[in-house]
Amino acid sequence: MHIEEEPANGYLIAIDPGHQAKSNFDKESIGPGATEMKNKVAGGTSGKTSGLAEYELTLQVSLKLRDELERRGYSVLMIRETNDVDISNAERATMANDGGADVFIRIHADGSENTEAKGATALCQSAANPYNGDLYEKSRALSDAVITKLTEATGARNRGVTETDTMSGINWCRVPVTIIEMGFMTNPEEDLLMASDEYQAKIVEGIANGLDEYFGR
Repeated sequence: MHIEEEPANGYLIAIDPGHQAKSNFDKESIGPGATEMKNKVAGGTSGKTSGLAEYELTLQVSLKLRDELERRGYSVLMIRETNDVDISNAERATMANDGGADVFIRIHADGSENTEAKGATALCQSAANPYNGDLYEKSRALSDAVITKLTEATGARNRGVTETDTMSGINWCRVPVTIIEMGFMTNPEEDLLMASDEYQAKIVEGIANGLDEYFGR
């Protein structure tokens, strides 16, 4: 079946598939000019039932999201398209900045010691963020739109938006940003859902619908 692509709409979306095959525990500043340091890239979680690593899941979903956004007329900047990379969280944000992205979507999955925990969450900076608090309103609107549409498309529990100023990959951003925690890989049911092509397609549809809403399309 041939699916018609929409004409280009002028928006550039940077997509960051969270984590990578090998962690990097070297340190970098948590934000521009900060003395507080964090690991460049943490290891991420993994599917206790599916056996998938978070970095594998995030790339699978991100590649599908790229294709869907391009079909809808967006341009896409992929931060990585393979698992064998070494890109720190600050570098990921800088790539989105330097690439001229209109928004930065960071794809992640959650983990918890409580195997009952489930649902999707969005994260963005607070209005008081010392590095890019001026982007708060846009990042919050982006986060609200995407998490609402994602949970509508998937039926997942909507855990809402968490505001945090502890994430290097947010603090270095000069464009509106959201981290999407798609669900809990430590929840057996949600883990197997996220590993399936059918559910990944629903996640992608929801994120794309959220971007359409954010841009007023």
